[in-house]
Amino acid sequence: MGEIINSRVSSTGSTVKKKRVISLDVFRGLAVAAMIFVNAMAFSESTPWIFEHASWNGLTIADLVFPSFLFIVGVSMAYSFAARSGASKRSLWGHFLFRVVALFLIGVGLNWFTSNFTMIRIPGVLQLIALSSLCAAPLAKSKPRWILLAAAILLLVHGAILLGVGAPGIPAGTLEPGNNVDDWLDLQILTPNHTINANGDPEGILSILTATALVLLGLCIGRTLQLLDHNWKTMGILLVGGIISIIIGLLVSQVLPINKQLWTSSFILVCAGIGTLFLTLMFSYLDIKRWPNAFFWAIPMGLNALVIYILSIVFTIPMHMDFFTNMGEIPLSFYDVSTIYFMDILGPGAGMVAYGLLVVLIWLIVASIMHWRHIYIKL
Repeated sequence: MGEIINSRVSSTGSTVKKKRVISLDVFRGLAVAAMIFVNAMAFSESTPWIFEHASWNGLTIADLVFPSFLFIVGVSMAYSFAARSGASKRSLWGHFLFRVVALFLIGVGLNWFTSNFTMIRIPGVLQLIALSSLCAAPLAKSKPRWILLAAAILLLVHGAILLGVGAPGIPAGTLEPGNNVDDWLDLQILTPNHTINANGDPEGILSILTATALVLLGLCIGRTLQLLDHNWKTMGILLVGGIISIIIGLLVSQVLPINKQLWTSSFILVCAGIGTLFLTLMFSYLDIKRWPNAFFWAIPMGLNALVIYILSIVFTIPMHMDFFTNMGEIPLSFYDVSTIYFMDILGPGAGMVAYGLLVVLIWLIVASIMHWRHIYIKL
C-alpha cells in the first residue's frame, strides 16, 4: 500500500525502468505529517477551527488530511503492483493480503489501547485504509477508464443509499448527526460497543464504499502517469481532470452536502480533485522539471509513512501521561508542559499550532534516522 517502485509501464504494457517518483514520496510524507499535526491538537479547545474537523457539513484543512493519504495510497498502488509484475499471482496476492490483514489488526489493536476488549472500536483510520485498498486492488492493472467507471459506480451507490434508503424512525434522505442510515447501519451491525460513540462511526461500514472510490481515483491518476508520457500535455490532462472533479463535487453538494463523517460523494470528489491538482503540480515541479526539492524533508516520512503514523498513535498515550510536576507538585504530562509553555509565549491558538509542529518535528527526526540507517518498513 505504501510502496513505490522505480519503474513505469509504457503504452505497450512493457515495464520501463525509471528513477523513483519523488513527488509520491513527498506527497505521502506531507500527508502523514499533516495527519500527525492534526491529531496532536485534537485534544484541545484552543486549536484553531481550520485545523479541526467540521462539526458536520463543511470542509476544513483537517478534513482533507486523511482523504489525501487515501488518494496517494491509490496512486502508489499502481506502481506497487507494477513492481511485482514478474511475481506469480499467488505470491503477489499473498503478500498484499498479508499486509491488508496486518494493517487492519494493527488498527484494531491501537483502539484496544484506550478501551477494554468488550468495548473495542472496530473501525478506524488504518482499518479503512486496509479495506479500501483491498477493494480497489483488483483493478490495480486496469485501464484508467475502467477504474474511473468503478469509482463512479461506488459513488452513485453510496449516494443512492444515503438519499434513498430509510431505516426504522429515519426517513430516507435524512442526513442529521446520529439520525441517518449510515450511523444506523453501524449501530445495527457493529453495535454501540464497537463504534466510536453511541451515534455511529465516521469510518464505519458505508464509508468503505466511498473510501474505495477515493483510492480508485488515486489509482486512476497513477495508471495515467504510467501509461502516458511525462510531459506537459499529460500534466494538462490531469489538471483539467482535477478541476472537473472539484466542480462536479460542488454541484453534487447541492443535493448531497460535503460531509467527512458520512464520506459523501461530494466530499470524495472535492478531495480527489484537490489531491490531483496538488500531485500534478508536485510531479511537474519535482519529476519533470527536476527543480531543487524544497520539500526534501518530507521524503523520509514518505518512505516509512504508515510506520511513522502508527508510532505517533502509540506514543500519544505516553505524551499525555504525568511524568512532571510544577512548583505546586501538580502532575503534568509532556503535553501539558509543552502546551503551557507555547501558550504562555504565543497565545492559545498559536501555542497549540506550535505544539503540533513540535510533535511533527519529533517524528520527522525519527523518520530521518530510519532513512539514514536505510530502515524501511512497508505495510
